[in-house]
Amino acid sequence: MTGQSTPQQGVPCPECSFTIPTTMPMLLSREPIVCPMCGLALHVDAEKSAESLKLVRQLHEATQQVEKTRTQWG
Repeated sequence: MTGQSTPQQGVPCPECSFTIPTTMPMLLSREPIVCPMCGLALHVDAEKSAESLKLVRQLHEATQQVEKTRTQWG
């Protein structure tokens, strides 16, 4: 898969529609996610999104474990 481009991960900005690069750690950090095009800051409501954030955290931990295992086995 070397040399193939991967689609940009992110969310569309509700203000300008630019794809805001977003990662699982960014979502879990509780820091605002800022659109690099227009500067709009998005905030995750931790209370309302508790269940979703729990699932994102579990997915992130599983992804890290897969990467660790892959690195060990080459």
